[in-house]
Amino acid sequence: EQDLLKETFLETSPILLGLTVLVSITHSVFEFLAFKNDIQFWKNRRSLEGLSVRSVFFNVFQSVIVLLYVLDNDTNMVIRASVGIGLLIELWKIKKVVN
Repeated sequence: EQDLLKETFLETSPILLGLTVLVSITHSVFEFLAFKNDIQFWKNRRSLEGLSVRSVFFNVFQSVIVLLYVLDNDTNMVIRASVGIGLLIELWKIKKVVN
């Protein structure tokens, strides 16, 4: 893996590498802001009016499938963590919906 990393740095344009890092960091920031806002929305929610309980359960199912796919393909640890955090949030929503 170190040889692949070294080859990537040597054969790829520094501008392209910098742009890739910038886009990746920006994506991560926006993803965690979305997590924060999702938690904030559900934490302050007192009524389920206008929300689909079925969609919450489907989102958990969908998140489990995505996590299994990501784990099976040996993807990056950052992606695995992001999908795992998303699944934990979806599971927490079920607790809120059931109560």
